[in-house]
Amino acid sequence: MKRNAWWSLAAAVAAAVALAPATASANRPLIDLETGTSLVSNMKAHRVGDLVTILITEEATATSSAKTKADNKSEHTAGPGLGALDFIKTFGLSSENKFQGNGDTQRAGNLQAQITARITEVLHNGDFRLAGSRMVNINGEKQMIEITGICRARDIGSDNSIMSTYISDAQIAYNGSGLVTDAAQPGVVTRILNWLF
Repeated sequence: MKRNAWWSLAAAVAAAVALAPATASANRPLIDLETGTSLVSNMKAHRVGDLVTILITEEATATSSAKTKADNKSEHTAGPGLGALDFIKTFGLSSENKFQGNGDTQRAGNLQAQITARITEVLHNGDFRLAGSRMVNINGEKQMIEITGICRARDIGSDNSIMSTYISDAQIAYNGSGLVTDAAQPGVVTRILNWLF
C-alpha cells in the first residue's frame, strides 16, 4: 500500500513538472537566455545602456527688488577776518548730495515634458549618469530637448521613470529652430543696436 502511495505521489510530481514549462512558456520564459533575466530578476534600469523615462516638471519663479536712498548735506561758515585779514568778510559754503535708486526684476519659467534617457555610466557609489535627447520636426519647425544629470538608483520607480526634480546636476535644454522661431526673433540691425546701446 505504501509503495502504491509513493508511486502516486511520484506520478503527480512528474505531471506537475511536465505542465509547468508549457504554462510558463505560454506567458513568459523562466529564464531569458539572451538578456539573462528571469522571473525573479530586478527589471529596474541598473546597467549602462538601460533606459529611464524622465518626467520633466520644472517650474521656477524668481523676484528681486532693491531700493537705495542716500542724502548728504554739509554747511561751513567762516569769517570775518581779524587784524591784517579784516578785509575778509563772513562767508559760507554748503553742499548737498542726493541719490535715489529703485530696481525690480521678475522672472518665471515652466517646462513640462517626457523624455527617455540612457544610463551612460554607473558611478562608484551606485548612482547613475543619465543623458538623453529628443528632436521633433513639425512642418520644418525643429524642437530639441536635451537632458543630462545624475540620479540615485532608489529614486527610479518600478516603471523605470523618475521625476526631473530628483536628478542632480541636471542640465535641461529646450531649443527650437525654423521659420516661426526666426520670425519671432529681432532683426540683425535691431540686435546690433541693442548690443551697442
